[in-house]
Amino acid sequence: MDKIENWEFITWALQDLCSAQRGSKILDLGCGAGKTVSYLRGAGFDAWGCDSKEYITLFKGGEYLLDIATSPYRLPAADNSFDAVISSSVLEHASNKVEIFREIHRVLKPGGITLHILPGKYYLPSEPHIYVPLVNWFWPRVPAWWLGLWAIAGIRNEFQQRYGWSETLAANVSYCKAGLSYWPHRRYKKMLRAIFGNCKFPNDYYVRMAHGGAAKFARKLPIPHEFTGWLLGRMREGLLLAEKCHK
Repeated sequence: MDKIENWEFITWALQDLCSAQRGSKILDLGCGAGKTVSYLRGAGFDAWGCDSKEYITLFKGGEYLLDIATSPYRLPAADNSFDAVISSSVLEHASNKVEIFREIHRVLKPGGITLHILPGKYYLPSEPHIYVPLVNWFWPRVPAWWLGLWAIAGIRNEFQQRYGWSETLAANVSYCKAGLSYWPHRRYKKMLRAIFGNCKFPNDYYVRMAHGGAAKFARKLPIPHEFTGWLLGRMREGLLLAEKCHK
């Protein structure tokens, strides 16, 4: 999605799927430079962001951006303090998903919602960060020969344009080991049902409302959104949602 359109979509999803209203307290997990936080605050939400200390220090986003403690992993928020916790293109990088969702559960108010935009395990046509086909399918055992083949063929992301093929290969091998963590839906379901007691993939909503080209194309097909959403959630991008039950 285009960044501005992504913020707009998140605003709609918070209202429609999370029952968030102006003034609702929102935490953007993996907020980076804090642009989504700024957009949500402009839309009337009490939005905050958190990320690793190096990112927060780099972007100097001000009082609404907080750093995440890592030893042990802990979100910078009190128990039962947020109405919703969101993220966009973050979970596919997180190897500590169980820790993350336990912390999300802790900081959410009873009845609070956690909502995440994430690429599917079987994303096509290529892994969206290094642009090598089928990396998501192979992960966590991505063959070095496969990465080398595409490096020799000239496939590079924006940060690799000056690399030779061997440098690109080394960077991608390292990235696949340390920077990617693609889970299938069934694994998310098992984890979230253990922590939250529930898990949903409202990808029919994604098809109906998202700005991305895949969603726009899916809307034109004479097929129920439930099916195209199921397909997009696995082969492209979709939504993950869980609710902290009232005690």
